[in-house]
Amino acid sequence: MKKFTYSMMDRVAFYCSYFWYKLILPLEVRSPRFSLWVYELAYTAHKFRDYEYCLPWKSKMDVITTRFGSFKVRRNTADAANVSPAFERRDLNHLFKVIDGLSSSGKRVLFLDVGGDIGTYSVAVGNRFRSVQVDVVCFEPIPASCDLIRDNIERNQLMDKVGLIEVALMDEAQDCLKICLNALAPGSSSVGGDGEAVLVRADRLDNLLLNRIADFDVMVFKIDVEGVEENVLRGASDLLEQGIETYLMIEDFIDRSIITYLEEHEWSFIGKLTEYNSWWKKN
Repeated sequence: MKKFTYSMMDRVAFYCSYFWYKLILPLEVRSPRFSLWVYELAYTAHKFRDYEYCLPWKSKMDVITTRFGSFKVRRNTADAANVSPAFERRDLNHLFKVIDGLSSSGKRVLFLDVGGDIGTYSVAVGNRFRSVQVDVVCFEPIPASCDLIRDNIERNQLMDKVGLIEVALMDEAQDCLKICLNALAPGSSSVGGDGEAVLVRADRLDNLLLNRIADFDVMVFKIDVEGVEENVLRGASDLLEQGIETYLMIEDFIDRSIITYLEEHEWSFIGKLTEYNSWWKKN
């Protein structure tokens, strides 16, 4: 079984692609092309000085249209960076490649977007695989973000392709889970963080999808939940024991212990393409 690695060459490849997709951004944005490009360049400059800093989107335009879809965003937040075509681009490219290969071979694919934020990945996958047998389910607990996901699903006419479940996926069901909101970067809101708190419903993925999994040949996960990735996987233990082929893109830079957890639970490492996520396979 291949062990986790992230070599110097992997890092060089990431940073080359990082700057390349920032450079060509005007070619991949339909509107507002120039404003988003300037924002991205400024955002990048700020990030290299202070990684924790999030540059707020100040433009009066609250809809950004790119090659991957049309997205409504919140002004005075970092939403614009999260719907940019440059956002986690190597991971998005690989996600498309994985799903394309699976669907082309006739397999029924279920894409699970865990930590949907405002629907960036769900909309991109829904648009890309609109006419093939790929179903998308998006999980997001924060009500304001769910409102934007619904808007973005409708804006892209993906109502029959993308489903939304307003819940926090954890390892046990709870009526009231406390999530601390990050006003500037709502996608970075977290369990046990700082800031204004909101109470949301939590549940195990087993409780929500176990009775549907027989309809699919493959599951493809994207999990980005600000440090509680292990909880999500523990809550999907029965689902993962069904023997269905499973691919996983998971955020690993906030809590590196997730790598040990995956290796101990017989996940096979595929690769790490960005600083943020790594790719794994099971069954």
